[in-house]
Amino acid sequence: MKPKHIILNIVFIFSLVVLSASAGISCKAAPPYISLFTVTPAEINSGALSTLKWEVKDAAKVTIDQGIGEVPATGSKQLSPSETTAYTLTASNSGGTVTRSVVLYVKEPAPPPVTPPAENKTLLIKDVSTSSETENSVVITWTTNEPATSVVDYGKEADYGLTASSDELTTQHNLTLTGLEPNSAYHFQVTSVDKAGKEASSIDDIFVTAQETSDYSLAVLSEEWGRETETSDIGMQGTTVEGKTYLYVKGQLQNKSRATLHAVIMTMNCWSGSNIVKYEVYVYRGPSLPGQVFSFEIKTADDPTVDNVTVDFADEVGRPMKVTEQP
Repeated sequence: MKPKHIILNIVFIFSLVVLSASAGISCKAAPPYISLFTVTPAEINSGALSTLKWEVKDAAKVTIDQGIGEVPATGSKQLSPSETTAYTLTASNSGGTVTRSVVLYVKEPAPPPVTPPAENKTLLIKDVSTSSETENSVVITWTTNEPATSVVDYGKEADYGLTASSDELTTQHNLTLTGLEPNSAYHFQVTSVDKAGKEASSIDDIFVTAQETSDYSLAVLSEEWGRETETSDIGMQGTTVEGKTYLYVKGQLQNKSRATLHAVIMTMNCWSGSNIVKYEVYVYRGPSLPGQVFSFEIKTADDPTVDNVTVDFADEVGRPMKVTEQP
């Protein structure tokens, strides 16, 4: 029976060894788990804000670099870096260390538009025009691309000799020239100077003042124009033949002046569209007392292209007369 006891003792000793070894083994902890680490928005303009969010489980310590430092396991932080930056979260416990990184992209601001200094801009004059207010005055207008003064040099010769000016800084220029002679040609040139001292001038140009108006006036009581063809009897049983065709204009006028009219110069203008293709001058010989009514008729050879006829009236020295139309 002795061998049996020996076997039992061996089994007992082996069991003690196994139990002792088992008592010395312990389970290792799992490392932390990063369930969330984001930056929203992921791209910003310089100076704008973005939000960094994170959530970590089973961590003994959580840190974020770029100067943020240790943080709680769950949290958020607003960021506004001046340049593109990578952020790394580090979580650790007895089971180990884990990391995760995100990048926040920062767009560089667009450079401001470059505007050339005002003093480098060229002063420009354009749209120079003239208009007659009376036979003794003319208005000169022009524009500039920046505020500037207004000067007009003018005279009957190209060396001018007369000047009108305004020191007001403006882009819309307007000067009235007075004391001019009626129906006369004048040379002129406009000049502007801006606040920086830059100067611009137009080329030499010419305007003509309006013709002096008459002291006499007329009222048109009636006026009509048309065509008529002359016929002649050739003496053969009343047979007639057609002759020349004429344009005519005729009507009745009344002297509305306070003085006697001694003559009226009438110009028959024959129009084709917007062009005068021919004209005829007729002189009415008075006298015509104030308020007196008189008739007129003007004829000229026909032009088939004529589609309208008008009449201009002037006194005996050629000054345009004031004309009104009576209903």
